[in-house]
Amino acid sequence: MSITAEVVGIGLAGGQGVRARPLTLKAPGYLRSKAAMSFLGRRLIRWVMQILTAEGMKDFYIIAHGKENRYQIKVMIGYGEEFGVNVMYSPVKYDVLSTGSADSTLRMLEYWDLTGPCLVFPTDSIIDFDLEPMYRAHLESGAAVTVAAMTRAPDQVAEKYGLMLTTPDSRILEFVEKPTLAELREHFAVHEESEFDRLPLLTNEGFSLIDARALRGVAGTADIAALRRSRLDFGKDLLPWLVGNGHPVYAHTVRRIGDLGNVEDFLETMVDALHGRFESVSRLLGPPYDRERRVWIAPESLAMRDALTGRTLMEKLEEGLVTLGPAVRIGRYCEIGHVVMISESNLDDDIEVREGALISRSQVRDGAIIGPGAVLRDVVIGSMSEIRSEPSNPTVIERDVALGDEVVVHAGVHLAGDIAVYPRLKIPAGISVPHGTDLTGPDDVLRYL
Repeated sequence: MSITAEVVGIGLAGGQGVRARPLTLKAPGYLRSKAAMSFLGRRLIRWVMQILTAEGMKDFYIIAHGKENRYQIKVMIGYGEEFGVNVMYSPVKYDVLSTGSADSTLRMLEYWDLTGPCLVFPTDSIIDFDLEPMYRAHLESGAAVTVAAMTRAPDQVAEKYGLMLTTPDSRILEFVEKPTLAELREHFAVHEESEFDRLPLLTNEGFSLIDARALRGVAGTADIAALRRSRLDFGKDLLPWLVGNGHPVYAHTVRRIGDLGNVEDFLETMVDALHGRFESVSRLLGPPYDRERRVWIAPESLAMRDALTGRTLMEKLEEGLVTLGPAVRIGRYCEIGHVVMISESNLDDDIEVREGALISRSQVRDGAIIGPGAVLRDVVIGSMSEIRSEPSNPTVIERDVALGDEVVVHAGVHLAGDIAVYPRLKIPAGISVPHGTDLTGPDDVLRYL
């Protein structure tokens, strides 16, 4: 048995998905769990479970919060039977007591009587790592906590990620919350711009190996008890407190962790995964249709004929009438018209892409219809949405626009620049929506006509 089987998983699934709207909106006023978001044809929590199970973990404890959150996750992974593992859930009665992720974790360590190594993980992020070397480093250092760290450049860190300052042997000395570029320059005292740009900065990505016995030991201290009465979050409260009070907390660099909390990050992680930059995802995607261009096509879609030409997708690919790649995944029963171009994108199941459409760096969910000549760049299209378009009056949607489920966009509309359209709205021709706008209801739509 692998040494990693000693590590149990504690999944933090209490987030309500507010920051990721409309990706997490199933209907107006109804948020799906972030763990239930679709990523490359699977729900996020299923990706996480498969990745961690592949690392040898066998036992998982899910800390959920709220009836809907708990129900959605239980529907997706059950009690672990499909994955060959054991899954348990936090009792509903403790939801009301929670003052943060660390507070809930400490309470559940006691409830489940866990005393060994645990990997605390978010259920809404994709990780690419090897657990065994991280666990061995954790044991050798005697750490109370070993934080999975990702190396990022200063311009990636500034005002977005918390920074960890460490000793040469990776012991964490300080957490710096979302520093600005000016603060980073001042701290590291690097005057050459090129040298500053290459600084390898360590960020906390939410995955941590913990010594359950050690954390249960600090749970009863007066300081922690006082913090728990108001808020005890892992990254903001518990880890800085442990470091500040001399407890051994170490960083361990992993290959990559994908943040999926907003449209820009979601698409960046998706494109990275399709290009093979997440080994953990590549292993689970299966063999590609075109290995060189990294194109995956379900057999059912290869055999689908489009209504206009009657040719199958396989025939159109062989005749050069459709261009796919690089980095494309097409799910089952998708109908792809002729002269369609798709690159760096994921299409889920039962999607229709009509003639002349262009899709680049985009996610298209189940059942969507993309009209003739439509242009989609850097966007997320929700399930059952319809992008009406005409070759002489094409619809263009680009630059971090997200459409919720069952949205209808009429021909000729141009949406660009960090716009969110909530589920079931109809976007008429002639609308002019400013950059950064959320269209949450019909009144918003009327305002910009």
